[in-house]
Amino acid sequence: MAAFFKCADILILIIMGQQFFFFLGGNDLEMSEIKNILKANVLSFADKGLVWHNATSSAYSAQIQQALTDGFKPVLVELKPDIAEDILAQCLIVDHHDANISREASVLQVLALLGLEPTWRQRLIAANDSGYIPAMLQLGATREEIEQIRREDWEAQNISDELINEALTAYRNAQTVNGVLVIDMEHFCFAPVTDSAFWVQERQNILFKFREGRTLYFGSDDICTKVYDTFPKCWRGKGFVGNPDIALQAEIADLVLAQNA
Repeated sequence: MAAFFKCADILILIIMGQQFFFFLGGNDLEMSEIKNILKANVLSFADKGLVWHNATSSAYSAQIQQALTDGFKPVLVELKPDIAEDILAQCLIVDHHDANISREASVLQVLALLGLEPTWRQRLIAANDSGYIPAMLQLGATREEIEQIRREDWEAQNISDELINEALTAYRNAQTVNGVLVIDMEHFCFAPVTDSAFWVQERQNILFKFREGRTLYFGSDDICTKVYDTFPKCWRGKGFVGNPDIALQAEIADLVLAQNA
C-alpha cells in the first residue's frame, strides 16, 4: 500500500515504510519521460546515461547497495538483472523486455507505482516503446503525432543527422532475401530505417547486420522467440530481437532467412 507525504515541500513516496530510489536504464524517449516524471515529483534517482541495449544493474552496484543501507527501496528501470540475487530480491523491477515482455510499458509502470494517471503524450510514448508505430495507430494517433514522437525518440537516443543519412543510404542499398529486407550497416542506428520502411510496408520483416557486431531482427513474434530461445545473450521486445555477438551473426541470419523461406 503506497502513500504520499509532503515534507518541507518534498514529495516522498513511501511503500512499506521505505522511500523509492530509482535507477534508470538506457537513453530513449521513454526513459527521458520517466526522468521528467521523477523530477516533477521530486523523487530520488540515479542516471548514468547508459545505452538502452546494454544497460545493466551492475553499473549501479555500489549505489544500489548504498540506497538499501540508507533505507530506500531501489527501483531498477530497464536494467539487466546482473547483480547478486540477494540484492536483486530487495529491489523492484520496472521493465517490459525479455522476461518481462508481457508487462505494460515502463513509463506506465512508473506512473502506476506513483499513483498517477498518464497524459495523452505519455500514452503515446508508452505505445511507441512497447508496440512501436502500430500501437500508436491503435490508440488513434495521427501520422503527424506519430512522426513527432518518433523524431523525439531519435533525438533522445542521440541519433545525429549524419547517422540518419548513413542509415537511409544503407536502406536504399538493402537486398530482399526470402521476403526479408537484409540491411548491412556500419552503425547501430536502425530507427530511421524501420520508420521509413513502415510507411511503405506496414508488416516489418527486416534483418540488420551491423559491421560492429550486433544483429537485429524486426518482424514475426514467432521468429523473434525462436532466435531468443536459440542464441545466448539475446535481448528482445515486442516484434524485435537482437544479439551482441558478431560470432553468431551468420547463424542468426541463416535462422531468420530459413524461417521465412
